[in-house]
Amino acid sequence: MLTYDPIPWLMRQDGVGAVRGRRLLGLHRDGDAEFVQHLESDLARAQQHDGSFDHSLMKTAGVLNLLADLGARGSAETVRAAADYLFAVLESQPGHRRERQVKPCSVPPPYDLCGFFGPVADRWQADVLADSANEMNFFREYEPLLGPKSPVRDKKRSSLDRPGPGTCYAWGLVPLAYTIETLSRAGYAEDRRLTPALSALLGVQRENGGWCGGGSGHPSCTLHATRALGSHPRLRRGAHARRVLAFLRKTQCMEADRLATWWKGSRKYALLQAIAGFALSMTRQIIGDALATVAGEQRRNGTFGTPCRTERVVAVLLAVKKMAATKNRPAR
Repeated sequence: MLTYDPIPWLMRQDGVGAVRGRRLLGLHRDGDAEFVQHLESDLARAQQHDGSFDHSLMKTAGVLNLLADLGARGSAETVRAAADYLFAVLESQPGHRRERQVKPCSVPPPYDLCGFFGPVADRWQADVLADSANEMNFFREYEPLLGPKSPVRDKKRSSLDRPGPGTCYAWGLVPLAYTIETLSRAGYAEDRRLTPALSALLGVQRENGGWCGGGSGHPSCTLHATRALGSHPRLRRGAHARRVLAFLRKTQCMEADRLATWWKGSRKYALLQAIAGFALSMTRQIIGDALATVAGEQRRNGTFGTPCRTERVVAVLLAVKKMAATKNRPAR
């Protein structure tokens, strides 16, 4: 499937991203275990009294996702405190109580998730804009394939400039999906405190299976929700998962340039990363076509270009591993 084996290249790399990838793939290099132990200690010292990291929702979620990928075993108290902080942030949002009563796909597009994190109009306030930019830069640091391609600014460069994060963050999809993903992976998938957040996310899934994009869903936005569903042991096997995979498969197969462009560059690798948690038969089709496309971009050293070179390699190897694991599994 791949012309060159990227594992030798990955085994030579240093840093958090490389160690994270090796641990995810079950690969071992001398010194990795000690690296993880030191990182756990550093993070425990950096954690605030309220359980957060830098009092940031996105950074706290990013740290928990990192610890989960590293398989860190000495961070139980760090994870518990951070999870409590994330739940406290969710419970303090304007839409938390309302979302307890929301049924899947029942929220009309004009409302979306604005009511959960507050009105989108507030995003232009200077303090909100600065905080949002900071949060998305943390997301970029911890999730290079899904975060912004360049640092997010909080100030205008001209009268026509639009600083700050995109609408997908402003109306709440990115922070909500990432928090759900993180808490699910940390062992809180069925915690009752997560129910309102799940209701909010599922309540705005479009009829075609996607998220955002008015009423039609948007492939790039949908990747965030896909990761959240893929991290949840129950939801990743249910009707919502089938619908989102069908949506992604449909957009993947479309030949129209308007949609085909969304599976270029890093988005192909983000797609591979997003559906790695699913065990449905459609996953093989999506992964197979995506792998066939990225194989043509592979370099002689096994990598797939820049930016996010390490993360691209890891996403591809996880997809290859997924294909091998499901090869002889009965269709579902």
